[in-house]
Amino acid sequence: MDIVGKDQPARCLQRWRETFEQFGESGLRTERRGKGSTGRPSSKSLSVEDKLKKAEARIKFLEAENEFLKKLEELERQALRKKRD
Repeated sequence: MDIVGKDQPARCLQRWRETFEQFGESGLRTERRGKGSTGRPSSKSLSVEDKLKKAEARIKFLEAENEFLKKLEELERQALRKKRD
């Protein structure tokens, strides 16, 4: 009597090996199936005020991220200069 899907573990392992060879360890940690979820769609429509608040919060976040990256780049430049000297 054959069990349906008895080859499934072998196919799964082969897929994991191929993913590891192509993307390394990080490829096994991230979801790679489908188009990728952009998150759960909002079930309610936002008012203009709520949309504005959300956009302002996103802008603040992105500005803070840019400042952080600028500081990080400067620190990396300083470390390279020290290493060369």
